[in-house]
Amino acid sequence: MMKQKTINKLFYFFLTVLILPNIIQIYTEGLGLWGNMVNIIAPIAFYILALTVGRRIGRTVILLFPILFLGAFQLVLTYLYGRGPIAVDMWLNLVTTNGDEVGELLSQLLPAIGWVVIIYVPTIILAITLWTKKRDLDHTFVKHWRKSGFIMAVAAILLTTTVTISTDFIPTNSIFPLNACYNCTLAFGREKASAEYHKTSDHFTFNAKSTIDPTDTTRQTIVCVVGETSRSDNWQLYGYHRPTNPLLTKQQGLTVFSNYMSQSNTTHKSVPILLSLASAEDFNILFRTKGIMQAFREAGWHTAYISNQQRNHSFIDFLGEQADDCIFLHDTANGGSKAMTTDSDVLTPLRKQLAKDYHKLFVVVHTYGSHFDYTDRYPKLMAHFLPDSYNGAKPQYRQMMVNAYDNSIRFTDWLLHRIIRLAQQRGGATAMLFTSDHGEDIFDDSRKLFLHASPYPSFYQLHVPMVIWTSEVYTKQFPNEADALHRNSQLPASSNCVFHTLLTLGHVATTYRNDTLSLASRRFMPQQKRFFLDDHNTPRTYEECMQETDIRLLKLKHIIK
Repeated sequence: MMKQKTINKLFYFFLTVLILPNIIQIYTEGLGLWGNMVNIIAPIAFYILALTVGRRIGRTVILLFPILFLGAFQLVLTYLYGRGPIAVDMWLNLVTTNGDEVGELLSQLLPAIGWVVIIYVPTIILAITLWTKKRDLDHTFVKHWRKSGFIMAVAAILLTTTVTISTDFIPTNSIFPLNACYNCTLAFGREKASAEYHKTSDHFTFNAKSTIDPTDTTRQTIVCVVGETSRSDNWQLYGYHRPTNPLLTKQQGLTVFSNYMSQSNTTHKSVPILLSLASAEDFNILFRTKGIMQAFREAGWHTAYISNQQRNHSFIDFLGEQADDCIFLHDTANGGSKAMTTDSDVLTPLRKQLAKDYHKLFVVVHTYGSHFDYTDRYPKLMAHFLPDSYNGAKPQYRQMMVNAYDNSIRFTDWLLHRIIRLAQQRGGATAMLFTSDHGEDIFDDSRKLFLHASPYPSFYQLHVPMVIWTSEVYTKQFPNEADALHRNSQLPASSNCVFHTLLTLGHVATTYRNDTLSLASRRFMPQQKRFFLDDHNTPRTYEECMQETDIRLLKLKHIIK
């Protein structure tokens, strides 16, 4: 039989497990002395009061399972990103990320998951054992700690109030698990707004018109390719030392935009920014307006959306569904395959669209690009950089991971070359725009950051490629736009420019088009001050959200001064 003294000691064990995420955040969050004190004292006071509600501590710990779950979740995210809370975007990712991606990710995060299992599973088993065997805390022990908890709670309230008033400390942003719960409620709100999108945007119209001479019989074709997780630093076109773009480097008519950044490091935000009026400065406009497909349709273009990603009932789906033809390769209801495919599969439906006799054709192709697991993104026969296999996402396997990642970039190079070839074969005035939604961390420096979608972005997550190809016919027919592309290719730009650039390339006129944001316009204004869309949909400057390491890289690449 477990001694009473031992049972009382387990109180300290459970308290330590509950407060563990807060202790780790002392070293990761940079909250300062007073912020750290609040982040420790306030939760401890709450946990002490919770654990001393009654003598049956095992039952209490089980009732606190949601907090244990949040603690485990927080530890895994800290392993991944180095810092930051359980963000709104992370909650949304739980419902928008498909099962294949989740499986790939979890299979590669065994170290973090292993520690979580070691810490939390024995805790839960021990709590269940105490509860079922009715091993309770001593009455005097409970009374003593309940009194201490009340005293600490009063001190925590006074301290939190003082620190919040006198500094920029925000409890709902900084205190775990309060921040995780607050962000979860925000995520529910956004999901609700997303579900109501069709109602809130139903009556919106661009009142768009084509400014191309209606008597002109020249075929007009624009293909926009949206990549995934592709970062500029691994593109040969951007100075990378490896031959990751052997075909595009030889492509005539290609313009490379060297000073271009994404405004978001999450797919469910970055893609809508590319394909709608949304931006870091005004993301909420997305909820009441429509996207690029609708604008081109109103201007008389036939539109098609082709996706190699699975539906997830997000704004990406909604914007794609505004096209005349919306094709999800994994849409089993329409004969698609649920199995993972490489991006080469988008060529078949694209070829069919290009073969049709549309006068004006606008196509958006959404690829899987370089999304982790990198080895799944290209055919094995096209593996150029070897070895490219690794046993989990670990810093010691970085070179193999980079090899696989570079192979995926090289495969994107091949895919874009094929798309350009197909567009050329259609003839007429043709243009292709490629950019990526966001970049990726691959254990690049001493911080050992991995993946993307972290609450605080890194340089590698936002520095993405953008290239535009125009055919000879397009260049001759629209010299002003072709000239503007070259003039603006080295000027500071962000992903909110893509929507307006596409409208300009297609000569789609609407009062919503802003030529100061169009890289195909001579009226383009360099974006000297650029923004990142943070977790609460607030625009942040790089200095506000990035670490000094990232700021140095931005300066080294001449992205900021």
